[in-house]
Amino acid sequence: MSKTRFRREHHLKLLLLFTVIAMVGFGFPRLLWATHVGYTLIALLLTQVIGREEHEPIWSRRVYRGLGLVSVATLWLWLLTPLELINSGVPLALSWSLLVGWSVIRLVKRFAVEPRVNDALLMGATAGYLHIGLTAGLVMSALETIQPGSFEPLVVDVVEQGSVLAAAEAFSALDYYAFVCLTTVGFGDINPMLPLTRMVSVATSIVGPLYLAAVMGVLIGRFGSSLDRKSANKR
Repeated sequence: MSKTRFRREHHLKLLLLFTVIAMVGFGFPRLLWATHVGYTLIALLLTQVIGREEHEPIWSRRVYRGLGLVSVATLWLWLLTPLELINSGVPLALSWSLLVGWSVIRLVKRFAVEPRVNDALLMGATAGYLHIGLTAGLVMSALETIQPGSFEPLVVDVVEQGSVLAAAEAFSALDYYAFVCLTTVGFGDINPMLPLTRMVSVATSIVGPLYLAAVMGVLIGRFGSSLDRKSANKR
């Protein structure tokens, strides 16, 4: 295996690891800091490391890398600013929606040119799916900051009093709701109350199946091609 190929596969494995770190705060709200560290590592790995490996125009790579840095900055700005500064959620929602949408398209294109299906490719495909849910949860949390009461029921009454733990629990609840939309389960225990949050919920429910269909098509195609090559070599 060439060094370049080994490095590409290693990066996909790291991507899944960072994604798992970002999901720690869902089950353990007291470890919310780990979730934001995970988000940061994901953005930097996608844009500053994996983004360098793609064969595309220089301007596109520069814009993509710049978007990654902007997304990290807006994430920590939103996290560290007081809850009264509701507009801090606007750049967060915009930058992360654009970043992950662009990143998922790049990942699918990357999967399409891989010569064979292996564990690294499967890990990368899993990470891409989880990124959609993670970003949806982040965007929904930003919308709740901008327009309190966007989702009910939540612990917004305690959040408004400035409780860090309550804010972490609300963030965890919205991440859970995002994955409920992504998987189209629809338990109904949390509901979007405003037109914008309903639109985001519907968009998340649409993107999830579309990603699975695209990635499964690519993986099946790659797997079939590898079997054909093996059969040809045996002959």
